[in-house]
Amino acid sequence: MTGSGFHFDEESFNNLFPFYFQIRPDLRLSNFGKSLAKICPDLQQGNLFTTDFEIKRPHLTTVTFEELVNHGEQHLLLEYAKTNVTLRGQFVKMGVSLLFVGSPWFTSMNEVMDRHLTFDDFAPNDPLLDLLHVLNNAENTSKELKELLLTINTQKNQLKKDKEELNRLSYVASANTNGIVFTKLDGRIFWCNDAFVELTGYSRPEIIGKTPIELGQTLATDRQELKKMIDLFYTGLPFEVELFHARKNGTPFWSRVKGQPIRDSQGNVTQYFAILEDISLKKRYDESLEIEKEKYRSIIANMNLGLLEVDLKDTITMANQSFLDMSGFSMQELLGRNASGIFLTQEGGKILESKNKLRVKGVPDSYEITAITKSKENKTWLISGAPNYDIHGNLIGSIGIHLDITTQKNQEQQLYLLSLIAEKNINSVIICDAKGKIEWANTSFLKMSGYTQSEVIGQKPGPLLQGENSDKEAVHYLREQIKKGLPFNCEILNYSKNKTKYWVRIQGQALYDKEGRIIKYFAIEEDITAQKLLETQKENLIHDLAKTNKELEDYAQIVSHDLKSPLRSINSLISWIKEENETNFEAQTIKYFSLIEHKVEKMDHLIEGILTYSKIDKEATRREKVNTHEIVSSIIDIIHVPEHISITIQNPLPIIKADRFRIQQLFQNLIGNAVNYIDKEVGLVAISSEESATHYVFAVKDNGVGMPKEIHDKIFETFKAYTNSKHSTGLGLSIVKKIVTFYKGEIWLESEEGKGTTFFVKLNK
Repeated sequence: MTGSGFHFDEESFNNLFPFYFQIRPDLRLSNFGKSLAKICPDLQQGNLFTTDFEIKRPHLTTVTFEELVNHGEQHLLLEYAKTNVTLRGQFVKMGVSLLFVGSPWFTSMNEVMDRHLTFDDFAPNDPLLDLLHVLNNAENTSKELKELLLTINTQKNQLKKDKEELNRLSYVASANTNGIVFTKLDGRIFWCNDAFVELTGYSRPEIIGKTPIELGQTLATDRQELKKMIDLFYTGLPFEVELFHARKNGTPFWSRVKGQPIRDSQGNVTQYFAILEDISLKKRYDESLEIEKEKYRSIIANMNLGLLEVDLKDTITMANQSFLDMSGFSMQELLGRNASGIFLTQEGGKILESKNKLRVKGVPDSYEITAITKSKENKTWLISGAPNYDIHGNLIGSIGIHLDITTQKNQEQQLYLLSLIAEKNINSVIICDAKGKIEWANTSFLKMSGYTQSEVIGQKPGPLLQGENSDKEAVHYLREQIKKGLPFNCEILNYSKNKTKYWVRIQGQALYDKEGRIIKYFAIEEDITAQKLLETQKENLIHDLAKTNKELEDYAQIVSHDLKSPLRSINSLISWIKEENETNFEAQTIKYFSLIEHKVEKMDHLIEGILTYSKIDKEATRREKVNTHEIVSSIIDIIHVPEHISITIQNPLPIIKADRFRIQQLFQNLIGNAVNYIDKEVGLVAISSEESATHYVFAVKDNGVGMPKEIHDKIFETFKAYTNSKHSTGLGLSIVKKIVTFYKGEIWLESEEGKGTTFFVKLNK
C-alpha cells in the first residue's frame, strides 16, 4: 500500500493478523503468525496444509490450491489436527500464494488461558476477547445473582431473628464483584459492599445515608429509565434498568441496576437491596457490533444480486432490495412466509426440497430454477445456495444468492431456434466466407432465387440478387454492417434469376474465431412479398379510412349545426309564447312547455356530447404540462354545486403531460356526474390521486345513490343511461372512457347501492 503511505514489515503484519499463515501453490506452508505457533505448537514451514489442517466448513470434496482460491470470498472453519483448535477466517490471494487471515474460535476465557495466550497474542481490533469477557462476566453475574437471590429468599423470614444468617448474607454481598447496597424504604443506603465503593469512588461515610440517585445521577442519565426505577421501587416491585452512573471523579460509566424488595413474614416490604454492575465494556461491544451489522446490512441491501435468507423450515427471515426488485414483492409480503409457496412451481418446489437436504449436511451448490414473480411472470433464476450458521456454528437455515438469467435463457432458446431453422431449412440460409462469397446455401434459398447450388457458390449475394429497384439505403446499410463485422437486419427488394421481384427480411452477422478474426458470415432470408402486398393494401385502406373519417367529421359538424339551429328557434318560440300568454295558460300547459324546454335542452346537450365524443381521438393533440390540481379547482368553481354538497381535494394533484382540453373534459364529466347523483342531505365529493413509478391513479368518490354491480361494465357504453336523472345524456362516461382509452389508460369503479360510487382513472406517465 505504498500509494496510501502504509508500509508493513513482518512484525507489523504479525501485530495486525497474529493468527495468519501463507501457503504456496503446492499447498505447503511458507510462513505463519507468532500467535498461531502458540496454539499450533508443531507447525513448521514446509508442512503440507492438508496434513496439519482439516476444513470443517464448507465441505470440500477435494482440497486443491485452485479450490481454495475459488472459496476466497467465503468464511471457512479450519481445525488443527493435533490440538483440535478451530480457526475462523478466509483465504486471500496474494500474488502466487494464498494468505489465510482469521482468529481462533473460543467460547470462553478458560480456553484462552488453557493455551497460555495473553492480550498481546491478539490483534488490537479483535473483538473476540471483549466478547469472551462479556460472556464471562455475564455468566459470573448471572450465577452470583441467582445464588444471592436464593440465599435472600431462603433466609429473609429469619433475617431479623438470626444474626448469624444475616452475617452470612453480608459476607456473600461483600464478596460479590458487583456493587451491592441495602436501602431503607425511603431509598437511603444503610449498607454497601466494597465493590460498590470501588465502582463509584465514594467512601463509605459518603455513601451511607444517601440515596443511589443522589450518588449516581448524571446529566446524561436517561430520565425515562430513572422514572421507571423509582416507580417500581415505591410500589414494592423488582426492577432492572440500564443507566449512565456517576463516579466521584466525574467520569460516568454504563451500569445495569437490579433491585429486589425484602419482605417480612407478613409480606410487607421492609428493605430493598440492589446490584450495580459495570456494563461499559458490553455497551462498547454492542455498539461496535451494531456498527458492523449496519455496515453489512448496507452491503447486502445495495448488492446487485438478490439475497434471500430462510430458516430450517424454509420460512423467509430476510431479503435485500435487489431480491425485492426481482420478485416484485415487498418486505412485509415476504417475511414469515414459506419461500416455496410464494415463488416456485410444483417442479421447482421438488428441486428446492432436494437442495434443502444438502443444506442440512452443510453442502453449498448452485442450480437453476423457474420462479414466479408477484406479477405472475415466469423467470429463470440461478441460485447459489449455502447453509447459514449462528455464531456458535449451529445450522439455522440457508442463504441464497439469486441472479435473474431469464434474458440469457431466452437468448439460448433463440439460438436453439436459429439452429433449428438452419437445420430444418424453414427459411433461406446462406453461409459466406470471410470475403463475403457464398460457401453454402440451403434448398429454400435456391428455390426462392431460382439459382442452382453451382451458380451461387463463390458469388457475393449483393450483386447476385439486388437490382434496379432495390433500396439504395438498404444496400448501403448492408455493405457497411458487413464491412464492420456488425449484425444486420433489414428488408430489401431482391431479384430472382428470371428477374422476378420478391421482398425479403434479411438478418445475419459475422462469426469470429477465438482471436477475434472474422471467419464466416451467415444470413437468414424470409420471403415477405405477401406481407409487403398486405402492407401496401393496409396503407391504402388507412388512407381511405382517414379520408372517410374526415368526411364524417365534417358531416357531424354540419349536422350538429343544422340540428342546433332549429333547436334554438324552438327554444326562442317557446319563450315568446310563454311571455305573450303568461296569464292565459293553465298550469298543465305551462308544465307541458317546461317539459318541451327540458327536452330541447337535453337534445342540445346530446348533440354537444356527440360532437365531443366524435372529436376525442381525431383532433390533433398536444403534449404539454397540465396541472391537474388547477384544472380540478377551476372545474369546482365553474360547475353548479348545490349548497348541500361539498367538494374537497384530499391531496395535491400532480402535473401530467397531456392535452389540457381533454383532461378538463375528463374531470368535468366525472365531477359533474358525482354531483348530479347525490341524494343525501349532506353531499360529499372527494378527489385524490396516488403516484407510482409508471403512472398516476386519480379517484373521484361520492356518497350518492350508487349502482348495482350488474351494470358496472355497461355504464361506459354510448347512449346508455341507467338512471332517470334529467342531467343524464348517456354520453358523459362514454366521453371519459374514450379520453382514457386515447391515453392508453384504464378506468374502473367501486360502487354500492345507497352508499356511493368511486371512479378510478389510471394515466401513464
